Amino acid sequence: MCHLPAFKYLCKALRSIPARASVAAMLLSPPALAQVFDPLEGANPQLVAEQADLLAASLAAPENVELAFRYAEVSVTLGDYEAAISTLERLLIFSPGLGAAQLELGALYFRLGSFEVARTYLEFAQSSNSATAETRERAAVYLAAIEEAEDPASISGTVILGVRYQSNANAGPSSRFVTLNGIPYVLDETAVGDPDVNGFIAGGVHGAYDVGNQGDLLEADLVFYGSRYADFTRLDTELAELTFGPSFSLGRFEIDNARLGVYGILGGVRLNGANYSGSVGSGLKFEMLPDIQSSLNARAEIRRRWFNDTATYPTVTDYDGYQLLGVVTYSRQATEAIRWWVQVLADYEEASANFEQSWEAGFALGATYTFSSPIDAVPYDWAFDLEAGYIRRDYDEPNPAVSLTQTQYDNEGWLRAILTVPVREDVALALTGELHRQQSNYVTREYSDASATISVIKNF
Repeated sequence: MCHLPAFKYLCKALRSIPARASVAAMLLSPPALAQVFDPLEGANPQLVAEQADLLAASLAAPENVELAFRYAEVSVTLGDYEAAISTLERLLIFSPGLGAAQLELGALYFRLGSFEVARTYLEFAQSSNSATAETRERAAVYLAAIEEAEDPASISGTVILGVRYQSNANAGPSSRFVTLNGIPYVLDETAVGDPDVNGFIAGGVHGAYDVGNQGDLLEADLVFYGSRYADFTRLDTELAELTFGPSFSLGRFEIDNARLGVYGILGGVRLNGANYSGSVGSGLKFEMLPDIQSSLNARAEIRRRWFNDTATYPTVTDYDGYQLLGVVTYSRQATEAIRWWVQVLADYEEASANFEQSWEAGFALGATYTFSSPIDAVPYDWAFDLEAGYIRRDYDEPNPAVSLTQTQYDNEGWLRAILTVPVREDVALALTGELHRQQSNYVTREYSDASATISVIKNF
């Protein structure tokens, strides 16, 4: 399906659907990678200086509760959990049974993955005479999260329901009058770009099982998409792809905060109520947290794809063949409110008809800005995403139906903006606007499209 102009960008977008849990679960869950960082590397120098001043003051007055908590707060902001722990434990020597300190220690040990120690402090916090109702409630939340984290099996995901308007839903040219092999033609009305509306469901589910061997996991991911169009029913789609396989912690090789995984791939697509294509393949992925602010993800995949000719799509077996795909993504938390990312990709699509065989390479870059809700009744932070991308695509041979001498090439670009408004910890409303343009030396493959989408996102 991804070779069709109307679906090329959709396929790339589907691969980026996050399979993740609710906001609350993400805040409470320990990281999948065992994180080992220098907490002060690249840190705010003003916070580092304040931490040093507070440490000196706290050592001079270890019984001072206010100083100890301020030092712990600054240390946590810097990611220096060990420093916060040492100060709070020292405070308990002078103020034994202080429920607030026991709660914070339990939370810090939880973040470090030391669940037994965390459980001890949290249980003390619950039973402390000085504990407030809020302290006991927070301790109960963390204790429940520990029980969940110690379960070797986990599952999380995202489901998106939405409605999309497209000014050029079928990715057709703007004019019916074209020249093919030097001869003027008038295209059928259905071949020209027209607007349409579709409803869709999309999502991703991630499952993992800890095999109990130095952090090694068995993982499975399912990505799915389905849509129904008001007019272009030939574009009605059902798509699913499953990946599954082991991933290994690289800590055993003294490579901190990194995983390497291998996986199999099974996929299928239906269009207009008929089987359209199927694929099998395998992949290799590498995930790493180079420092406390950034992440790196790389993968390489190979698929064997088979297509099925139908009355609506009578020549798609021309696309039978292998696909090779490579993607590298790097993201970084620039400030507390801004996270940016960049992605590069390369793709080779073999086809039984050489004029449909293509190479492509491209990039995308974007940023997310998180800000306080401007509406008091909606207390969760909002997010604004902006993304731009470009792909260059070259085909191997001329398509004799269009030109006997020129091979096709495409320049594809897009600009997308998303406003995400959480209405609950696990539910958000998203408004998306996108401009998409493909320039091609084949006039039948050149198109522009503007779209607007409203969707509801549910994380679990």
